[in-house]
Amino acid sequence: MKYDIDLVEKMIKKQNKTYLTVTSVLRNGNKILILKRSPSTKTMQNVWAGISGYLESSEDLLSRALFEIYEETKINRNELILDKILDQITVNIKPDLTLLIQPFYFLATTRDVILNWEHTEFRWISSYELDEYEFVPRLYEILKFCFCRF
Repeated sequence: MKYDIDLVEKMIKKQNKTYLTVTSVLRNGNKILILKRSPSTKTMQNVWAGISGYLESSEDLLSRALFEIYEETKINRNELILDKILDQITVNIKPDLTLLIQPFYFLATTRDVILNWEHTEFRWISSYELDEYEFVPRLYEILKFCFCRF
């Protein structure tokens, strides 16, 4: 899986710092996993998120997504089925800082989660609970799309 090079080049021309990231959404039954970001994280503290991480050099997006899922939840790749690779989206964090996000949607065979330091809580939520949470930018629309798939 590759990122949209035209979009990245456009961002670079605007003198933006652009970071490639992945965000994974996990579903088990009729619930989707959300994680509350720790006050110890560098950005977007104390808001609800998916499982995310920055792309390291010379790795593919799916490998990074699977790595982050295990690192942040201890859910193994053999407990996951990739359901959908969603369209890439951009989030302008500041005027000179942009995230290019590759969302992934997985089906998980477990709800057993062990959090690392990046998160303080987790919840498996239903679609009718979406409006009860403050999410990182653009996650709400990603979750709405995922809930529409079942």
